[in-house]
Amino acid sequence: FPRYQIGESLLPATVHGIAHLLDVSDELKEAAFTIKHGGTFKWGANPEPWTFDFAVSRRMPGATGYAYQVERMKFDKILLDNARRHGVEVRENSDVLDVLKAEDGRVRGVRYRDDEGREHEVSARYVVDASGNTGGLYKKSGAKREYSPFFRNLALFGYFNGGKRLPKPNSGNIFTCAFEHGWYWYIP
Repeated sequence: FPRYQIGESLLPATVHGIAHLLDVSDELKEAAFTIKHGGTFKWGANPEPWTFDFAVSRRMPGATGYAYQVERMKFDKILLDNARRHGVEVRENSDVLDVLKAEDGRVRGVRYRDDEGREHEVSARYVVDASGNTGGLYKKSGAKREYSPFFRNLALFGYFNGGKRLPKPNSGNIFTCAFEHGWYWYIP
């Protein structure tokens, strides 16, 4: 850790709400992530791109009129280090083997193997499977994922050198464009 993940396009509620509650606002600012003031779309009946701003007005941007495009490796490290500073016991390079359940069926912890091959059990008030689509902790808990057939589709991503940005003041915005059988987004 940190490990590679596709970048993330944050929203003001994350940057100015959750980040403030977690006490990482200054670290996000110091990380020099790309600032975005809103989103730009080419979507719908009008073929011309249109933009929404997070601020009420460019003339009155306010303190919460922006968010960030973050590099996940840097962002995740900020969050992990912050969790450690606030007393979270972090166990890296460990594989979850099974869930521990209370008598009422609630997940109360996990059994895991550390990087030296030793097995351990740990209990917690809350157990969160934040491992993404490839994670299987939910299966071990007996839960089922129900996917909508409508949203079962394909997503591709890539990185490009020399990509053009939108003109200022929208140069940090996500750009989202719809076409006949899909859509794409471009995050600077």
